[in-house]
Amino acid sequence: MWTKQIAVVVGLVAVVASGYAGYKGRVAIHPSVNEQLDNARIKGQAGNPAEAIGYAKSMLMDETMTISVDYGDTPLKQRAACDEAVQGAFDMWEEAIPGEVKFVRVDGSDDAQVKIKFGKDVTLDGTVVSGFVKWNRSVETTAAGTKPIFNAAIQLRTTDPRGRAMNAEAMRHTCGHEFGHMFGLDDVSSVGVLMGPLDLRKPVAKPTAEEVETVRAIRAECQSIVKLNSSDTAHGHGFAELNTGCIHDHHDH
Repeated sequence: MWTKQIAVVVGLVAVVASGYAGYKGRVAIHPSVNEQLDNARIKGQAGNPAEAIGYAKSMLMDETMTISVDYGDTPLKQRAACDEAVQGAFDMWEEAIPGEVKFVRVDGSDDAQVKIKFGKDVTLDGTVVSGFVKWNRSVETTAAGTKPIFNAAIQLRTTDPRGRAMNAEAMRHTCGHEFGHMFGLDDVSSVGVLMGPLDLRKPVAKPTAEEVETVRAIRAECQSIVKLNSSDTAHGHGFAELNTGCIHDHHDH
């Protein structure tokens, strides 16, 4: 049974692989989240609210995420299980944070923000893994303005260590795990949780309450940064009672 887990961060690109059962651990936030939020805070404090919002929104990602699927060398008879796995990963996260994200499959990869590719043999730096994700979060500033950038590529393995076809439940765990990284969660060593190693005997069907709570906390912080730096934040202007002057409602900048 595979046990190795890998996490590599290089600049704005992170590579995170999910391994197999063997350790114990806890819920953790991926280091790149703090880097992203620090960038947002620094830009805001430096008087660049648009860039601050861009960094925060690239962490939030779009409300509607377009996903393409490439079956690679997957046998035709296993492709229905791949589809079931991907849809199951969509469902688990849409139910975990309702109204905040929706995954939509698209036919071509050109317009997809997240590209999923299945394959019989998935390795990372020579190590066999059940799957991994590479992503890019950045901010693009042009004459037209500033916009957040997020895109990702996920590879998912279709065979187990013995070369047998993995079922939809196992591939769903791995796909949902990689989505968890996109939302900001890091690998843990505990077996039986989504961000832990895949136990082929008992794949996990959804994130734990603690994993969901962590994702919500990350997103709440990002949303607070957006609100703080938003130019359309409401500014009240009230009237003082019994006199002709006016008072300015207090507001934070």
